[in-house]
Amino acid sequence: MHDSTNAPPIPTLLIRPHPSRAEGPTGYLFRLAEANFMNLRDLAQIGIAYDVEALLQQQLLPHPQLYPELHEQVRYVATLQQGQPGIWNRQYARFCPHCLGEDPRWQLGWEILHFDTCHKHGVWLIDRCSSCGERLTWQRDSLLRCNCGADLRQETPEDAPPASILLGEVLEQILLRQAIRYQHGYPFHGMTIDQVQSLIRYLGAYLDPAARQKPLKIANAGEMVVSWTISSLAAEMLVFWPEKFHRMLDVIQNTGGEARISLKAVFKDAYQYLYKGGLRGGIYSPVREAFEQWVSHNWKGALAKRNRRLTDTVLENVQWIPGKAAADRLGISMARLRYLVRSGQLDGQETISAKGRHFLMVRKDQLARVEEELAGEITLSKAMEILGLGKVRMRRILKLLFPSARRVNDQQHLPWCISSTEVYQLAELGEALPRVYYIEDDEISLADVLQYWQWNADEVVSLVEEVKAGTLVLNRTLIGKTGISRWVFKRKDLIQWRATMQTDRANWITIPELAEVLVVKQQVAYWLTQNDYIRSHKLGTSKHHGSRVRKVDVDRFLRQHIFGTEIADRIGRSPRKAMLMLKAVSIYPLRGTSIEACRQLVYTRSEALERFIAKHSVGDLTKWHDTVKRRANAWERIIYENGTPVPDPSHFQLEPR
Repeated sequence: MHDSTNAPPIPTLLIRPHPSRAEGPTGYLFRLAEANFMNLRDLAQIGIAYDVEALLQQQLLPHPQLYPELHEQVRYVATLQQGQPGIWNRQYARFCPHCLGEDPRWQLGWEILHFDTCHKHGVWLIDRCSSCGERLTWQRDSLLRCNCGADLRQETPEDAPPASILLGEVLEQILLRQAIRYQHGYPFHGMTIDQVQSLIRYLGAYLDPAARQKPLKIANAGEMVVSWTISSLAAEMLVFWPEKFHRMLDVIQNTGGEARISLKAVFKDAYQYLYKGGLRGGIYSPVREAFEQWVSHNWKGALAKRNRRLTDTVLENVQWIPGKAAADRLGISMARLRYLVRSGQLDGQETISAKGRHFLMVRKDQLARVEEELAGEITLSKAMEILGLGKVRMRRILKLLFPSARRVNDQQHLPWCISSTEVYQLAELGEALPRVYYIEDDEISLADVLQYWQWNADEVVSLVEEVKAGTLVLNRTLIGKTGISRWVFKRKDLIQWRATMQTDRANWITIPELAEVLVVKQQVAYWLTQNDYIRSHKLGTSKHHGSRVRKVDVDRFLRQHIFGTEIADRIGRSPRKAMLMLKAVSIYPLRGTSIEACRQLVYTRSEALERFIAKHSVGDLTKWHDTVKRRANAWERIIYENGTPVPDPSHFQLEPR
């Protein structure tokens, strides 16, 4: 007896032709069914499909060791059928009569969508019988004949244009996994057949000036009369890439008669699909690059929607650029850019959409001039980056560290302007010192001091001033940190320095005492501390604990600022007249961050202000001398009354207000 379990299965079909490597799956099954006097439905009912295992069971493939390339090709095509069903033209059958006459087998490429030409013979494929006029389907009786009996090999095809022929050759090479011999035009290397088809549909349907809404919903896409219009338009652009692509974009732009303001309004879904739809992958980057190149040189409208899809290079090359790109290039905020436009320093136009969104566009060719004007100033963010400080820390010490820092036009909501010279001079301290990757146990970096030692703003500013004066010596700088955060000190030196800081009661005064020293009302003194022009500290956490001001902070304020009454006394005018005269030369008083205004005008000392005072100064300075004397007397009295030492304020919790 024989063991029937190991016996090979008995094939169902009597005639068993093998498939060829270039033969399509449906075409082979049709040829197999016709040889056995069956149809495709009959094969499916008995379990015969285009699959390596199924074909082996029916002995329709040679042994794998005899013909491994054929097995690999069949497995590859079967995988395409299962994994990418959208690439196949299952609705209609098309062919080249010349190829069919030379080899009566249905080629693989003929079964693929948008495979419309035969590159071997340079003709369009045919999917309609010239005898009866009917389209060919897979339900006919014979592979080589129409249902009317006409021999398909006797059909006369029409010549195809060279671009479509080249595109058909590329499709076949990709489908058969061959090297792409075509070296000009669009770079197809690395693309799969479905990716090429998506590109063809995009170029041939979306970029058709006569395209309807939702152009990718193509009815009867497998029919030649529909497919060839799409593939031929796409072929022209792909073969002559990117010149024909740019020319088609020009046609679409000019169709409306004049350029519109929005790319989306002109190109509709073609613009969205390029960045958010089926072409958003990296394999399609040449399309986006070509589109952005066209936008840079040929787009007649303005990019007025803060377009984040286009690269910075594109935005730099267009004539009108979005405000965000201009602000980034100038290193300023949008608030300051709008101020430059309003003040006439930069040409710009701002539009408001139907939804109330603001879009600012500015002239690119004027940015170089504005850059030169802003070269001496930098923003708060840039200063933070240079000095290696955090945002909270930088805001606390900004006015103490850089007295000349100001807001644009002295408006409280506009961004900060800081002298780049002062920032870079501070950042360059210690540049000549040795640079190390690690510090010793007896050393500490300023970055660690700021993070772990919990110093307040005054202590940090005092430390910086001591380093600038040379009192505190830097050892070296730490690699990996920037600006002043890279400074390295001896631990004991910092501890000793902090212990010797003036902390006795004689150097701390209350807010009412501050008003007496400044010869102003208490409301003015409170306003100056609340707006951080003079730093105040709350001694303790209870609401009943008062605030104190250091003498050094008061001295610093008087060196950097001057009251309007003092200016009026020195020029012999009333305070109001002095304010109007200063306003005429663009010198404005301080503005606070609170809604309440200061009851007395205060100005920042500057060269322009000193020149103004010197120009209008009168001989009689009695009132001004009286003010200076009253301040000195107030200091003497307060120091005498507060001369008794009190506990170290560091024992309290010092919190900057």
